[in-house]
Parts: sequence; C-alpha cells; structure tokens
Amino acid sequence: MSRSIADVQTRYTSRQIHTIFCGLVLIMLLGTIDQAIVAPALAPIANELGGFDSVSWVVTAYLLTSTASTPVAGRMSDIHGRRSVVIGALVLFLAGSVVCGWAPDLNTLIVGRGIQGLGGGALMALPNTIVADILSPRERGRYQAYISGTYAVSSLAGPVLGGLLSGHYSWRWIFWINLPLIVIAAALSWVTLSGLSARRTQHRIDYLGSVLMVGSTVCLLLALTWGGRRFAWDAWPTVALLVGTIVLAMLFVGWQKRAVEPLLPLSILHNRIIVVTSIGAVLITMVNIAFSIYLPLYLQIGRGQSVGEAGGMLTAPLFGVVLGSYLSGQYMRYSGKYKLPPLAGLAVAAPMLAILAYSIADLPVAAIVVLTFFQGVGIGASLPPMMVSSQNSVPASDIGIATAVHTFFRAVGGTIGVAVFSALVLHLLGTDANLPGSGHAGHAGLHAADAGVSEGLARAAAGAVNVTHAFGVFFAACAATLALAWLVLNNLQVIPFRTTAARFEATKDAGV
Repeated sequence: MSRSIADVQTRYTSRQIHTIFCGLVLIMLLGTIDQAIVAPALAPIANELGGFDSVSWVVTAYLLTSTASTPVAGRMSDIHGRRSVVIGALVLFLAGSVVCGWAPDLNTLIVGRGIQGLGGGALMALPNTIVADILSPRERGRYQAYISGTYAVSSLAGPVLGGLLSGHYSWRWIFWINLPLIVIAAALSWVTLSGLSARRTQHRIDYLGSVLMVGSTVCLLLALTWGGRRFAWDAWPTVALLVGTIVLAMLFVGWQKRAVEPLLPLSILHNRIIVVTSIGAVLITMVNIAFSIYLPLYLQIGRGQSVGEAGGMLTAPLFGVVLGSYLSGQYMRYSGKYKLPPLAGLAVAAPMLAILAYSIADLPVAAIVVLTFFQGVGIGASLPPMMVSSQNSVPASDIGIATAVHTFFRAVGGTIGVAVFSALVLHLLGTDANLPGSGHAGHAGLHAADAGVSEGLARAAAGAVNVTHAFGVFFAACAATLALAWLVLNNLQVIPFRTTAARFEATKDAGV
C-alpha cells in the first residue's frame, strides 16, 4: 500500500489487514520460536564444540541482547518507521543465524546468538506495535487469537522441531532453517508495511540513554541468572551486578530528564496506566513462565510421568491462554472496555492454582489438566487488555516505546519469576541441583520437558525430601502472586478507547 493511499484513508480494509497479518505472524514466529528451538540442541552443541560449562551462554546471550534491545527498537520505530526497523531487525537476525550456523567454536556461536538477540528483541515487540498502527483499540480484540496462537505454536513446536533437527540431522540446521523464513518475512514486510514508513522529520537518537538502559538491563538479567546458582546471592559478583543495575537505572532516569528527545519520555514514566500494567505484567509473567517449567517437572518427579508425557501436559494451559486471549479480545471489541477481563481472569487463575496447591497429593492427572487449562484461560484473559490499555494511554507518536516497555517488563518478569521460584523450590527440596529450565534456558521460558531431570534433583526426589510439599508451596506462591497482580490491576485507570488506529491518528496530528 502506497503512502499516498494510506494518508487519505481513515482505516485499513479487511484485505489489507489480513495481508499485513501474514507478515506479522511470520515475524512473531521468528522472534519467539528461536529460544524454544535451541533448548534440545544444547547437549549436541556441547558434544561437538566442547565447553559444557559455558554452553548455557548460547541461551543467555540471546536473552540479554533481546531483552535489552526491545525498548530501543520500540523507540527507533517511532522515529524511523516500523518497516525500516523491522527490516533492520530481520537483517540482524539473518546475520546472527549465519554466524551461528557456521560457528567453528562455542565463542563464535555465542557471539552469533547475541547478534540474533538484537534482532529478536525487535521482532517480539514490533508486531504488537504494528497492530496498534493499523487497528483501533476496540478492533484489536478480534485479532488477539492470531497473536496468542502464534506464541502457543512456537512454545509447542519449537522444542519438537529443535529435537528433530538436532537429533536426526545437525544442530546447525536450527539456524540454517531461519534463512528462507527471514527472506520471506523481509519481502512481506517490505510490501505490506510500506504505509508505515517514517515521515521526513529530523530526530535525535538518544544514544547515551540507550547505552544506560542496555547496561542496566544486562546487569539485572545477569544478577538474576547467576544469583543462587553460579554465585551466592550475597557474593560480591551478584551484589556488584545489583548495585550496577541501580546506579545505571538512576543515571538513565536522570538523563531522560535532560535529553532533547529521550529514549523513554517522562510522560511514559509518569503514566499511571503504564506503571500499573507494567507491574501487572511482571507479576503475571513470573507465574506464567515459572509454571511452564515446574508443572512438567512436578509431573516427572512427583507423578512418575515421562518427559514426553509431562511436556504434553503443557498443551492444556497453552490452549487455555489462547482461548482466554480470544475471549478478552472479543469482550473489548463489543464493550469498548478493558478493565474487567484481567480482573475476572486472575479471579479464575489464582483459585485454580490454590486448589492445585491444597490438593496436590490427591488430584488425579485428569483433574490437573482441567485446573491448568482454566488457569491458562485466566492468564490469557489478562494479557491483551494490559497491552491494549498501555497503547491506548499514550499519543500515537509514543505507541512504539509504550509497546516495547510493556514487552520489556514481561521479559524481565519471566526472568525474575524463574530466579525467585527456583530459589524457593530448590530450598524446599533441599538440593543445590540445577533444575531443568531453572538455569539460563529457563529464563527464556524454555520447558523443563525438553531439558530432562538433573541427577541431583532425581536423587533428592528419591530420598526423604517431601516433593509434594515443595511443589504444593510453589503452586501456592504462584496463586498468591496472581492475587497480588489482581490487587495491582484493580487500580487500573479506565479511559475511553480511541476510535482510530494510531497510523491515522498520527497522520491527523501531523496535518497530512
């Protein structure tokens, strides 16, 4: 669609929207599946390249760069246009994939994964920004199933595809397979996002702000990744990283008050809706990611299920998330309101986890499936309204950074959740063994069903440790965390939905 056509329209046609979504689905798949697909290949990679002690950096490098680059990518898209940043992200993702597929040693592979992450962070944040550009807040509800379904497919298909490629061919194919997909995604993006290119306006890029934010994020993620595993929480490396996080964050906020065009405008920092939804995103994602790791783990060591059976159980909460997202999207579409779905969803999800915690020793597996399905429905219902309300609370010129900030806090929430709940479960089990998924892979949301049960944890489960009690406390803590999220989101301010998509609102504001 040409720019001249876009500027005289007041909305996109259904055909244009579906054409754009074809490219967005592929972009989201590339950004989300790349972590899940790598997990089963870690052992083959270590066998071929060596460095068993460092192989977890294959996942950690991607985690650090993708999370840290997300806000930067969002702001860059506000300045330079969505299509330019998407294409740039795909180029970085392509370069990283080539380096990873060719890597002759582990260090080169880790560098390649870092480059991939720089592009992957943008690929995970920008699709929701583009949805805000082409659809009014009320219209976005009907398309939530596409977004949630894409994440569910990547969560399920990634480990399976990674295992097949690394087991029957070579782990290098998990990177080479990206190349044709990236080319197709770039071609679709170039054609379908032409109407979302930037207007000819001079902007200053906040380089110092970008460096401070990236530095603070990296310090935080490393502290959460290493704390309690590689180093004790009170060891000097962990303390130094946490202090570095605070210092860099304070410098970042101070600089944003002085910058001509700040990376994170103060209006975002002071926006009550952004603050509430960001805290809610952290709390809900803490539970969502940790639950996807420890549910299969409990089924393996507590119920004697195989890795495949335990992993298959994750389909219930994943499908629940898709259904919950769809239902909340439809509610927003027909009612024009957004506060009820997250409150109702959490009011369903928290009791499901509380029942699971209280009756964990007596529940049959079929009952666990039902409980986790409705827990997924509840969490799924809470996710789209938080994103849409965040986007709806800022002017069109800040849609990219608002979306990226929300995506950023979701990623950080997953990391915090794994760190906190790993420490809890390990303490209750009385073992220092690394839980499946509780290390670096777990921070990226990878599933324990694909990581295997560590020998140390298996010995703990076979001994006198009360596994049922440990996981009962874990599920109870998850329920309490969701209850806290409900209290936070109960303070969510309600403002009327905008009636136009951000693209056309920006056009109107610019006087085009």
